[in-house]
Formats: sequence, C-alpha cells, structure tokens
Amino acid sequence: MLEIYAKEYVAIGKYLQKKERIHKGYVLVEKKKLEGLLDKNRYDTAANKLHIWKVLKWIDTDADGRLTKRIYVCEGEQKTYKPFVKINMAILEQLQVLLNAN
Repeated sequence: MLEIYAKEYVAIGKYLQKKERIHKGYVLVEKKKLEGLLDKNRYDTAANKLHIWKVLKWIDTDADGRLTKRIYVCEGEQKTYKPFVKINMAILEQLQVLLNAN
C-alpha cells in the first residue's frame, strides 16, 4: 500500500512543480486544490492520504492538528499569511528514484 501512496505523491508532485509556486525546496499548493487532485484516485480519502503524507514527513505543517503551513505571501502591495500544503521536493525526487529502480 505504501508504494501506491508514493506513486501518487510523485505523480501529483511532478504535476504541481510545473503549475504552482516553489519556495525553499517545497511546492506550495492550496489544500482545496490538492484535495481535488487526491480525490481522483479513490483507493482512500484525500484527508487520509494527507494525514499519511504528514506522518511520513512528506509534507511540512505548522502543528500536530494541521495539514497546512502559513506562508508569508506578497501579492502586489498586499502582504499576508496564507495556508499552503508544502510538498517536500527532496523527498519527491528520492521517491521517484526509488520507484524507478524497481
């Protein structure tokens, strides 16, 4: 089952690398958008997949009960904190190497 989670993490991460912000080695994506992508493969719920990713340290979060991390964002003259899911690109690359080795 872990291999299925890893394959989906790599596929979604590679897709999001082209579409979303990259910040200090992490792909930043809004939680709702990521949940929409995770819901396409129905072997598990999006919430459970994100929880597993968090436990495996594949995503960076603020606190134990959260799946997002607040990032300081400058959009024009407006500067605010926004919650994002932070996908670790180093883990993504390593999982991709391991999956291709099989």
